[in-house]
Amino acid sequence: MVEHPVPPGYRQDKPRPKPKLGPYLDKIEEILSDPAAHGFVGKQRLTALGVHEILRKDHGYKGGPCQVRRAVKALHSKNRETFIPLVQMPGEAQADFGECWVEIAGVRLKAHAFICVLPQSDVWFVRVYPKENLESFLDGHVQAFRLFGITPCRMLYDNAGYVVKPQGKPLTGRDRDLSTGFLELKSAYLFAAPRKGNEKGSVERHVGVLRSRLLTPIPKADSWEELNEKLHAAALENKQAKAEAFAKDAHRMLPLADYEPCRLVEVKSDKLSLVCFETCSYSVPPTFAMRSLLVRATPFEIQILNSKELVATHKRSFERGRVYAELAHYIDVLERKPRAVRTAVPVLQAGLPDAFELYRRKVYDGTGKGDLKFVAVLRMSLDLGQQRVTAALRKALLSGACEPSDVKLLALKETEATPASVCMDWKSPREQVSPTVVRPPLSDYTRLLTEAA
Repeated sequence: MVEHPVPPGYRQDKPRPKPKLGPYLDKIEEILSDPAAHGFVGKQRLTALGVHEILRKDHGYKGGPCQVRRAVKALHSKNRETFIPLVQMPGEAQADFGECWVEIAGVRLKAHAFICVLPQSDVWFVRVYPKENLESFLDGHVQAFRLFGITPCRMLYDNAGYVVKPQGKPLTGRDRDLSTGFLELKSAYLFAAPRKGNEKGSVERHVGVLRSRLLTPIPKADSWEELNEKLHAAALENKQAKAEAFAKDAHRMLPLADYEPCRLVEVKSDKLSLVCFETCSYSVPPTFAMRSLLVRATPFEIQILNSKELVATHKRSFERGRVYAELAHYIDVLERKPRAVRTAVPVLQAGLPDAFELYRRKVYDGTGKGDLKFVAVLRMSLDLGQQRVTAALRKALLSGACEPSDVKLLALKETEATPASVCMDWKSPREQVSPTVVRPPLSDYTRLLTEAA
């Protein structure tokens, strides 16, 4: 005690002996290094209690589990990975997807939130999509860059399948064989290629934070567009609140490019005038049946093109096996085959009011003529509008009119205004008396008709 200015405390000359556990320490380290050899894979993780059971059953260990637990904890602490603090450089961004639940039009769905973060200024962007794929990935970048008003000079990602082409072996190093869609995005905005996924800790942290802040409890909206507008407003408010830091970050960024992302896929329509794209079928006009076409896919829309001509546009669906047929595409075929109108998919999917079905039942006669009348009314709804024809059908059903021409007259009568006559102020010159027009009685016209007969 005299040799030290401060009492040094209790110190051991050598480690405390472990007579029971000591001979098994090497065996514990061997078990922890290869848990799969003992049947522990994936979420069936090897615990300290599991190590104790292996030692007791296979190696004759007689000690208790507490000593094994302390030994396992010490070995984990010894082999624990350490990290280096990093500085977030201006002009760089990180992007990632995170899963969440949303309620769209009363239906609860699993969504995928695309999150892009500028770590240096802490400005972020969020947009949700029904599926995580290349189209959502590209569209998320374009929307994020438009919110920032500028393009980051470097982006960091995971090695997702729609970014990196599969090579059939584990990825090593930093060289990647990039997908065609991502190469187009990179060429349009000129930012650097992705690195290894373990360098994007900022966006991974923001995934949990923004999910709890913006998407908890489960958000409700009538459409994906409405929900994304709310998230865009929140991101814009965050950008305005951090305008000073963002201005410093923007000095190292690139100008914004004009780019509309999509995925182009060659398809062929069948004899039903349907095009199959990702397990769903979409209709095209019958003139394009049995022809090679091009699908332009975006996250929420499907456009079908014949060369540069736009053939059809559909709302994109991710439900397996669904068929989407527009009535306008099949109306010409229904006029040639009217008896199919009762069970035709485009008619059933058109969402027609009850007045159409009541009219179909009234004119149905089993010969096909009644079905042809109903097809004429369907054509009328496409030309004049469904709401106008529905009102006319209700009046026709009350009055007993069955002919399509009568329904058309009722529709035109209710919606077309009486033409207004051209009127002007006219005064007699020099204060003369204005002329008077004598209206003859209708009997004079009757006499003229009689004489003509």
